[in-house]
Amino acid sequence: MTQLDLSDNNLNALKAEGSGAVADALRKMDKMTQLDLSYNGLRAEGAAAVARALGRMDKMTQLNLSNNDLGAEGAGAVAGALERMDRMTHLNLSNNDLGAEGAGAVAGALERMDRMTHLDLSINNLKAEGAGAVAEALGRMDKMTQLNL
Repeated sequence: MTQLDLSDNNLNALKAEGSGAVADALRKMDKMTQLDLSYNGLRAEGAAAVARALGRMDKMTQLNLSNNDLGAEGAGAVAGALERMDRMTHLNLSNNDLGAEGAGAVAGALERMDRMTHLDLSINNLKAEGAGAVAEALGRMDKMTQLNL
């Protein structure tokens, strides 16, 4: 399987069991190129479980984790996985309350993503510090065609 859309399924409703079960299944899908887990209420706990699986998906080109209330802690977990995804072209982390700290963590991963064409970090309360960190990473992304902050 290379594409999977599990959006809007409230996967974290069962806390660790919901997102953990999905993460366990995802670990076996290392050929995945497109994954949509938006609108699932993952929060930091679910993001950590999913990030462990994402770290194995180095062929990923499109990832949507929008509207999951990840916060800075969840963003940090996801950023660790994103660092291994250098083929990424589309990334949507909008509406996750990343704040400046979470934006800084994600910016570190973005620096390695020179193929990025579409990036959405809107509705995240990035503040000047977080926006500055993202802006620095964007300077290395010469293929960017769509940016939403």
